[in-house]
Amino acid sequence: MSEAHTVEDLFDLNSFFTLLDNLVCALIIIDTEKRIKLVNQKALSLTGYKKEELLGKKPHEFLFALLSQEGCAFEKILAGGQCEFDALLKRKDGGEFFAHLNVTLLRLKEEKDFVVITFIDITERKELEKRLLEAAMTDHLTGLYNRRFMDEALKREKAIADRYGVPLSLILMDLDNFKTINDIYGHDIGDRVLNSISNLLKEKLRKTDVSARWGGEEFLILLRNTNLPQALKVAEKLKNLICGLKVPPVEDVSASFGVVEYIKGESIDDILKRVDLALYRAKAVGKNCVISF
Repeated sequence: MSEAHTVEDLFDLNSFFTLLDNLVCALIIIDTEKRIKLVNQKALSLTGYKKEELLGKKPHEFLFALLSQEGCAFEKILAGGQCEFDALLKRKDGGEFFAHLNVTLLRLKEEKDFVVITFIDITERKELEKRLLEAAMTDHLTGLYNRRFMDEALKREKAIADRYGVPLSLILMDLDNFKTINDIYGHDIGDRVLNSISNLLKEKLRKTDVSARWGGEEFLILLRNTNLPQALKVAEKLKNLICGLKVPPVEDVSASFGVVEYIKGESIDDILKRVDLALYRAKAVGKNCVISF
């Protein structure tokens, strides 16, 4: 049977610290009084602190998240628990980075307890996840939300309206004669018109409103806490602003609008059918107008 070896049996102390400094992950060890007893070079480079600024001290601001995470209370770790999570940490200079952290108990044979915190920088991964999420929920041409995102937003806002009784309205907008614009001036100019409309919606709507490219030259606008008379005013304002748009060489730009207010208990399909019918009527009576249902 092979004998058990301690760290001292396998490494001299200098070699052991060299090993810790060469770890690819940052390492911080704190005692039961929450004072830092050991920190490796990777932790220093990630946080921007010098070793003498940390050793013997209680964790600085960049470590607060580690000891307050739900399910990762310090007392739980001392009882033999372990936790793993992502957190936004602060550097000494005030900068921030995303880290994936692992916190666990280290119990030595002398019955001394320490808490070992290891972490790696995952900022690039988080930024990639954010870009992928944005790509999944936005229209690549206009930068507005896409139909997929709006479907989810409708479900969420319908639930809020049903529960709290707050009003909710929709505007479905369709550019007039857009096929003619594409046929005469080409699709590049048509795309320019779509982008001009999108920029107008981003600038003129409230931050609480949600606008999406619903398909082709159609745009759907979700107005939170807005009743039908208020939604009609928004639609009229947008109609007038669009008529004043200048997108050379296109001479005239206009849009037709259907407007509805959500009726408690109706399905999302029902409200979408109603706003679509309102838009159809606006097209039928001569375009460049606002019709409510």
